Amino acid sequence: MLVTVRGEVDATNSRELAGYVERQIAGSARLVLDLRHIDFFGTAGFAALHNVNVVCARYDVEWVLVVEPQLRRFLKVCDPDNQLPLEDSAVEHADAGTRDGELLVRGDH
Repeated sequence: MLVTVRGEVDATNSRELAGYVERQIAGSARLVLDLRHIDFFGTAGFAALHNVNVVCARYDVEWVLVVEPQLRRFLKVCDPDNQLPLEDSAVEHADAGTRDGELLVRGDH
């Protein structure tokens, strides 16, 4: 399953992101969460990614997070223990699954 997120992730919609991902992974063995098209990522977004990590562990879903260098630096600060499965690119994720989704999120920042 490939989920591509576009737009802004902040306190107004971070729960929407986590809930959307949780609904999409039902029956999936693998998730690729592509955040390369994010315009803004607030600190509440980190909480949403932590929630995704917990949900994937609960449902035994292997997952990977694809981000741009700027967001990678932010996540490294928020996640010094490397709990989030960061990857450099989504090039090799053709095996993610046949059900792909895209979420456009907007918020005020």
